[in-house]
Amino acid sequence: MRLLKSRFVKDSGTLLSGNMVAQGVGFAAYLVLSRLFTPEDFGLYNIFYSYIEVLIILSTCKYELAIVKADSDEEANQLARLTLRMNAWVSGVLLTAALVLYVTKASILPMPSILVLFIPMMVFFCGTTRVYTFIFNRYKSYRHIATSEVATSLSGVVIKMGLGLMNGMVTALHTLGMPLGTILGKVVGNNYLRHQISKEHIEIPQKIQAPKTLAKKYLNFPLYVMPKEFVSSFSANLPFMWLSVYFDNALIGLFSLALTFTMRPLGILASGFEKVFYSSTIEKVRQQQPIGHNIRRFVIGLNAVVIPAAVVANFFAEPIFVFLFGEKWIGTGYFVSCILPWFVVLLTTNSLAFVANVFSTQRADFLFQIAQLVLRIVALGIGCHVHDFKLAIMLFCCVSALVQLGQLIWYLCQIRKYQQGLK
Repeated sequence: MRLLKSRFVKDSGTLLSGNMVAQGVGFAAYLVLSRLFTPEDFGLYNIFYSYIEVLIILSTCKYELAIVKADSDEEANQLARLTLRMNAWVSGVLLTAALVLYVTKASILPMPSILVLFIPMMVFFCGTTRVYTFIFNRYKSYRHIATSEVATSLSGVVIKMGLGLMNGMVTALHTLGMPLGTILGKVVGNNYLRHQISKEHIEIPQKIQAPKTLAKKYLNFPLYVMPKEFVSSFSANLPFMWLSVYFDNALIGLFSLALTFTMRPLGILASGFEKVFYSSTIEKVRQQQPIGHNIRRFVIGLNAVVIPAAVVANFFAEPIFVFLFGEKWIGTGYFVSCILPWFVVLLTTNSLAFVANVFSTQRADFLFQIAQLVLRIVALGIGCHVHDFKLAIMLFCCVSALVQLGQLIWYLCQIRKYQQGLK
């Protein structure tokens, strides 16, 4: 009962409610979008977004995570400005490269050249949104984070639907409908957060005091967290970036829909839990308070719900997907069955991803990502060698689940070691 009344539950509820509304809008929209756009369109969109998820790691060097850990509010605001500037510089470099590729018509990415120009814009707005989000995370203003997510999702859906309806009228806009809607939705959410920062009188300085000293103090984040996150993001998006060279976009579209409707719920839950756990756990560790009891109850309770749900979903995935999205999405159920075991493990692991940052063990955490990347390359390489898309995805999901299970056990061992130190 005391746990239910704790600030953790209240903060989690605020974040999760915003996430659930935002993702709920996105899920409902897929009932329409899957009929306005083809599996090829979805495949192209996911290829585009895979590059965003990889590049966004480089644009901030993960210094936004240090905003929560900063020793004072003034230092946190200084870190925010440092990260915003880094994001602007990297986005500018990407824009220059994209313009060169567009003008020279160089075809080095598996997407239309006009779509390449969207990548720097999306990276910039994603980066600034992450900085603003961690500012509000530090000040525990979770309501603003939740509202921004809803605004981003709702505006993006409206734009996608509008552009999807242009099929046969403005073909170019229809083809770019999914990525363009995502970018403009992100702009709306970003502007909301920026407005709230001004409204809350949070002073992000224009001039950074001793930027080299500040960057060096939190060097663990770009030195260990950034490579780890980059490798993690790159390996997670490897199917879209690699298989798009060998297989049709329609197959990638089927896999992407399955991935969306399994991993998005994971993102809703894990992101909310991780954000609140990160902030509350740092405070308890600073005060030498125990953290194991709540985390243990969380892990047990979460899996008691998720595992049975995943078993049931495995049997009914294919008919449900065909019923909801139409006959052209036949075959999605196979990919859902491949993803579900990975989903179950990853939900718990990602919820506890803050552990490495709290105990400054990012270096060892990075080794798990290296191992996962190597195994995923082998898995996809086997599928490409025999030219079997389904085999590639099955092996990819299996090795991912095994590595994530090992990482989860390691997180729990670190928590146990801390608890024993208190005794």
